[in-house]
Amino acid sequence: MKKRMIAAAVLTAIAVQSVPLTGSAETVGVYEAEDAVMTGNIKAIEESGLSGGKAAGNFAEDTDSLKFTVEIPADGTYDIVINSKGYGGEKTNNIVIDGAFAGTFDSTADTYSDSLMRSVLLTAGTHEIAITKSWGWIAVDCIKIETAKAIPHSAYEVDDTLTDPNANADARVLFSYLCDRYGEQVLSGQFADRGLDSGEFRAIKDVTGKTPAILGLDMMDSTPSRVALGARSDAVERAIEFHNAGGIVTFCWHWNSPTAYLKEGTEENGSPRWWGGFYTRNTDFDISKVMDGSDPEGKARIDEDIAGIAQQLLRLQEAGVPVLWRPLHEASGGWFWWGAKGAEPYKALYKYLYDQLTNVYGCHNLIWVWNGQSADWYPGDAYVDIIGEDIYVDKHSYTAHAAKFSEILDYSGGKKIIALTENGTIFDIDNVIATGAKWACFTTWNGGFITANGQFSDEHTEAEVLKKDYQSEYVITLDELPDWESLKNVNLRGDVNNDGSFNIADAVLLQKWLLAVPDTELPDWKAADLCEDGVLNVFDLCAMRQELTNG
Repeated sequence: MKKRMIAAAVLTAIAVQSVPLTGSAETVGVYEAEDAVMTGNIKAIEESGLSGGKAAGNFAEDTDSLKFTVEIPADGTYDIVINSKGYGGEKTNNIVIDGAFAGTFDSTADTYSDSLMRSVLLTAGTHEIAITKSWGWIAVDCIKIETAKAIPHSAYEVDDTLTDPNANADARVLFSYLCDRYGEQVLSGQFADRGLDSGEFRAIKDVTGKTPAILGLDMMDSTPSRVALGARSDAVERAIEFHNAGGIVTFCWHWNSPTAYLKEGTEENGSPRWWGGFYTRNTDFDISKVMDGSDPEGKARIDEDIAGIAQQLLRLQEAGVPVLWRPLHEASGGWFWWGAKGAEPYKALYKYLYDQLTNVYGCHNLIWVWNGQSADWYPGDAYVDIIGEDIYVDKHSYTAHAAKFSEILDYSGGKKIIALTENGTIFDIDNVIATGAKWACFTTWNGGFITANGQFSDEHTEAEVLKKDYQSEYVITLDELPDWESLKNVNLRGDVNNDGSFNIADAVLLQKWLLAVPDTELPDWKAADLCEDGVLNVFDLCAMRQELTNG
């Protein structure tokens, strides 16, 4: 396992340093926009100060595109640099490579500047790189192709200390394992409402002979406001069953807004609005008013929901189930009410939820997975154990999403595990290894992304890719997970009194033992040997105090 650092100076350095990409970039080609193929209503624009004297724009229509033919000298990973500006504000638009969506880039308002798409895997030869409209209204000067800098191995050397200082042994053992495997192997995961008995799990087993290591479930229908409207859930029972089979459980929470704020009527498809009560479009709930204190009724209602979900999480804690807990997901998209009012109310809600579940209700079996999808929405290192990203791409597009991985690595400074917490099409593990973008896991969404009519469907991921991934030595499946109880017996570092947590009581007990206080016994002598030298002395006590102070 990756060991916690003891020296205060080392811990401080880790807290402020980022992990830069390594190597030097080399330009392999510059391509002017005015020389590219323009479709739709794209026009050449003459402007002074541009690299070729002209740009191309404006991307006003959905059919507008700008297509560059580029030459790549050798197989490898490359950065694509787009020099552009947005008209009237910052704009986001698409990059399509050889006909497949590759990601987005931003154009600065009214000023030409570079936007970088990192670590794109390209083979030697000719490729088509197209810019297509998302928001539109940009002018493009040129694109530049550079060799990509490598992701260093140090990016995966994260500390295995959870943000909850009272995290129980189940959570600590699981997190230590995740830290140990990070950068070495990728865990397989699948959302499936019925767990081991689901069509998704059966389909994967039929094709690959393997079972996912991670089961994804949803607290949606355990939300009290939703239960009152008739929702029912056996997700907790499914989680316990999967845990008892040796698996890892992750939960998201499609949190319905309080009932009084739901809009009346039905959606366009005829379903009642409460079915999608977590969507912004179905509610008038304003989380900014709740968090600034101007809506006490709304605050009371979310407190009721938090209390109800806490009871479900405590059921899991009692059953010994640690949870990769991913609430308030995809916030920056704005399609869920918790992200509809901007970053600041969202961050306040995230911190409030963390405090309530951790400090008020005592849910110490949680590994907190933040999934806000934008650096500006990050609540801070003290509230996040894992950074998650949800990515859906074209059918049969097996990219490693290396550009997004590198972007997260930039703003996280290499201090947190980075996980693919939702995906549609599953990446090709060979692309992950080739680009060095070693996500901690993939977690495929349920339903049509894996099955159709109860059988495996290759609509999104072809059978040969699914089989390659699940049978790869770099991908961990259920049968390859460790015996968690055995790990607990050897990994309760510092838990001298054997109560399932490492805190000041352990240091007090060790001090009494070292002072030979009568009737003082150490239930776990090995856990007290923090110096790992086979001898218990004052140096172990100092190390324990140091870890408690800095952890």
